[in-house]
Amino acid sequence: MRLLPLFPLLILLAAPVLAAPARPVSRPAAPADWSTRVASTPAGGILIGNPNAPVKLVEFGSLTCPHCRHFHETGLPGLRARGLVAGQISYEYRPFSLNGVDLMAGLLVQCQPAAKAWAFVNRVYARQDELMTPFTQIPETERTRIQGLPADRQGPAMAVAGKLPEFAAAAGIARARYDACIAAKPGMDKLMAIRTDAVQTHGLTGTPSFLINGKMQADVFDWAALEPLLIAAVKAAPTARRNP
Repeated sequence: MRLLPLFPLLILLAAPVLAAPARPVSRPAAPADWSTRVASTPAGGILIGNPNAPVKLVEFGSLTCPHCRHFHETGLPGLRARGLVAGQISYEYRPFSLNGVDLMAGLLVQCQPAAKAWAFVNRVYARQDELMTPFTQIPETERTRIQGLPADRQGPAMAVAGKLPEFAAAAGIARARYDACIAAKPGMDKLMAIRTDAVQTHGLTGTPSFLINGKMQADVFDWAALEPLLIAAVKAAPTARRNP
């Protein structure tokens, strides 16, 4: 989808204490399926898989973009088969804001723990039409009224008009939690930082767009184009470290 403009002591005792004998440090066993590991990243993304994977894939994805939905449906199963499960590839989803709906829905991603945030992303792509249709049905008079509000109130007001609180409630996000998420400045700051990094650092021109080990893949927007690049990256990479 083409890039569109946007509408955030212990006190020591005198008596000596004998040191306990040293014990070997045990590491947790690597999961049999790395694709079950979900964690938040400092960049504001959601990381699926082995954080030490030799091949690191980042997707800049728009929640409202049909092409991103298509990749979500077709690319993620392919990723699991190509190395996500085995820990050779990690996948990070970074919500990219193409428009105001993305921005408001992205705030609901940013304010939740990783597993719940990923579940919300999955729900959005599975029900993207359900998310978007109410926004297309907002009367022009209401759009005009909202556009007359102060800039920082327009997005939240348009989200209410587009029934985003109802969509969120169906996903298990209560209204009080929803309101807190929409007002959270750290979430807005991360979404803006993701957008700035994607456009200014990596030259993003549309979504979905992909980084492989930090390098933007030009003219790659779907699984058919991405898969051979990942195969080549895995073959060229050192063996994955099994534990974080």
